[in-house]
Amino acid sequence: MINLKTIAQLDLNLLKVLEALYQHENMTRTAEQLNITPSAVSHSIKRLREALDDPLFTRQGAKMQPTPVCQRVMPDIIKTLSQLRRSLQSLGIFDPQTACQTLKLAIHDALEPLFFPAILGVFQQSAPNLNFHSVKLERESLPMQLESGQIDFAIDIARPLSSPIEHNCITKSAFCCLGGKRFFLEPEINTKDYGQLNHVTVSNRPTGKVLEDLAFAKLGFNRAIKARCQSYPTAVQLLKQQKTILTLPLSIATSLLDSELKIMPMPFEVPSVETHLYWHAQTQSDSLHSWLRTTLLASLKNIS
Repeated sequence: MINLKTIAQLDLNLLKVLEALYQHENMTRTAEQLNITPSAVSHSIKRLREALDDPLFTRQGAKMQPTPVCQRVMPDIIKTLSQLRRSLQSLGIFDPQTACQTLKLAIHDALEPLFFPAILGVFQQSAPNLNFHSVKLERESLPMQLESGQIDFAIDIARPLSSPIEHNCITKSAFCCLGGKRFFLEPEINTKDYGQLNHVTVSNRPTGKVLEDLAFAKLGFNRAIKARCQSYPTAVQLLKQQKTILTLPLSIATSLLDSELKIMPMPFEVPSVETHLYWHAQTQSDSLHSWLRTTLLASLKNIS
């Protein structure tokens, strides 16, 4: 039986640990997010188990699986903590020149070099005391992270997310081909050669279709994948070593281009890819987030 006096005396910092572990389901990642040790995470959860009279999580390998009780109460706890954060952030009158908050943006790895430096440049003069942290984009937990305030905004390709997650297009980019200059002497490649070439793709997922394949599927087009790697810098090294081709948005290709690489147009028409800014509807009325959102949407649309 839960002791109400124990609940009244509960350290609210323990709920932050509970929230983070529920989202990550991993002790180490929770510790990294909160900048504490895994031992401190374990100790906090032990205190909560005693106070709430429930195991809260069961270990399954490296994964901490929430119990039915934990799953039942966490939506309310996350919502309450989020509302508390929003309330505290809204205290006082917002002034960009004096605001000193830290904002966390979840940005896809491939998009970080394109957008994050630009974001820092935008706010360098208008809000010099704001701090920006770029963090790993986790698509599966993105709605929960936005709701809890763990991240403030996200930048990713267009995805079918619905309310209360809001989003707006910031850029559109056509697809192009990237290859090593010494392997591709002509300025363009035709559809036949494109289909017969060996292709390299980039994805941090072990299986599944990549972005351009989703577009190709609608056109009924298939290609031979020679290699699948986790990052664009790795793909670039492959392009310089052998005659393979990488299909990607022009905006990303431009950021990777050097003296050994060559950008070529697609030999057939493929729909452009959109990049969106994502936020949670509950931040709409917050003066800081409203100003940030308006500024980001206006400035990032200039990136092609």
